[in-house]
Amino acid sequence: MTYRLHKELVSAAKSDNLDYRLGAIHSLVYKLPEKNREMLELLIRHLVNVCEYSKENLMTPSNMGVIFGPTLMRAQEDTVAAMMNIKFQNIVVEILIEHFVKGRIFPKVTSVADLPPFSSSSHPRAPVHCCV
Repeated sequence: MTYRLHKELVSAAKSDNLDYRLGAIHSLVYKLPEKNREMLELLIRHLVNVCEYSKENLMTPSNMGVIFGPTLMRAQEDTVAAMMNIKFQNIVVEILIEHFVKGRIFPKVTSVADLPPFSSSSHPRAPVHCCV
């Protein structure tokens, strides 16, 4: 997520109209830079998989929103107003998770069965070198 879209995402989450919320969040996700959107989709896919085991791990979409909302949607400045919006940041993440497999946010995903297993070999990356 970007600081540029933060205010609009929070505003969408504040709406009482679910259809408006979904449409606005979908639209804003597609305003993200392509690499940000791809990373968000990978992360939400993983969180959906974790939520599949919520009976064992207690990680429901709502709980995931509480954990990842402030991280993914951190306000640019830490103000009282930003603290008051944490609830709505959580709601955005919860919506992304709940509607991921319904195709409402990322249209090409329509069921958990459509999610290919993640393989690190399918996402090659340069080796990480660490200095001691």
